Amino acid sequence: EIYFKTLYQNQYFIFLFFSYLCFESSKSGSSKRNKVIKLSDITDIQKYKVLSVLPGSGMGIAVSTPSTQKPLVFGAMVHRDEAFETIFSQYVKITSASSSSES
Repeated sequence: EIYFKTLYQNQYFIFLFFSYLCFESSKSGSSKRNKVIKLSDITDIQKYKVLSVLPGSGMGIAVSTPSTQKPLVFGAMVHRDEAFETIFSQYVKITSASSSSES
C-alpha cells in the first residue's frame, strides 16, 4: 500500500510505503540514483533548505541513515511540508513499534 506518492519538478518521485521510503529519478537512467530506505534504518529526518540565499525556494527533506556519510537530500519540493509531515508521521509509527517490540 502506498501512503504517499509525489512527483517533483518532473525529475523524481518519492514513494512512502508502510516501512520504506523510496526515491526514483526519472532523469538518471541509472539505478545508482534510485534509493530504497527502510524507515527503521533512518537515524534523522529534517526539513532542509537547499538554497538558503533564495527565499521560499530550495525546500527539501534530509534523511540520515547509518550507511550514509552525509544526509540524503531530496530537494526542489513544492509541497515539502506536507511530504515531511506524512513521512515523519509514518517514521514515528514504525520506530515506536520497533522500540516497543524490543522491550
